[in-house]
Amino acid sequence: MTLEAVKEGERARIVRVNGDEAVKRHLGALGFVAGTVVRVVGTSYGNMILAVHESRIAVNDATAGNVEVDAV
Repeated sequence: MTLEAVKEGERARIVRVNGDEAVKRHLGALGFVAGTVVRVVGTSYGNMILAVHESRIAVNDATAGNVEVDAV
């Protein structure tokens, strides 16, 4: 499943980041790498607010669709 399917309050483990190299590089720099556990803090106007490590990061639905995850 992709990150956009994860509901508010749920956690998921990143399996793979898809997309072109620029997207992969950008998300990797933000901590979106295989094995990382993220938590959906909230949603707002098509954006997801995620807890990644000790940071809060907002991504849009298109970006969330590039991140494959497994439920934790």
